Amino acid sequence: MSFAIPEGLAPETYPIAWLVGTWRGPGFLAYPGIDERPILVEATFSSDGGPYLAYTATTWLLENPPASLEGEIDVPAMQAGQVWATESGHWRVPPQESSAADGDPPRIDLEVLLTEPTGHASVYLGVAQGPRVSLATDLIARTASAAEITAARRMYGLVNSELMWATDLAAFGHEMQSYSSGRLQRQG
Repeated sequence: MSFAIPEGLAPETYPIAWLVGTWRGPGFLAYPGIDERPILVEATFSSDGGPYLAYTATTWLLENPPASLEGEIDVPAMQAGQVWATESGHWRVPPQESSAADGDPPRIDLEVLLTEPTGHASVYLGVAQGPRVSLATDLIARTASAAEITAARRMYGLVNSELMWATDLAAFGHEMQSYSSGRLQRQG
């Protein structure tokens, strides 16, 4: 699948331009105290021309889950159930020097700011290298009534035109461990 940088995109965001669009697909979540559940995720990365990408995501419990995430999946046939989580924020590429090893795509620093209606605001720092992103929390602020989340990591990667993702959490007194993962297909 070929890719063209969308018109009007700020040059600072070119290294993550491959994320622009709406992505939707299934996944699973599980954590100590939370039974494994199939989920449906929709994430949108958009640009208003500023030096960042706007980001929104909604996670629903999946009404008709696939038996597996392997092979072909029929995303349009999937039915969203109860909303599990939402988040919004911005992905920034700060000014930097290029750091590419011979033959490798450059490693681009990223800053990601996210808010959730659960009472959390997070700052993630990480890198993009080609169609891969690795992020880890630098800061998680929470309101007095929000659940205790002490750290998180996220990974994203473009594989065969699908956006694979995984999230690890350290929360509720538990060590960092897998929380959710899935695969998303570009919509439209």
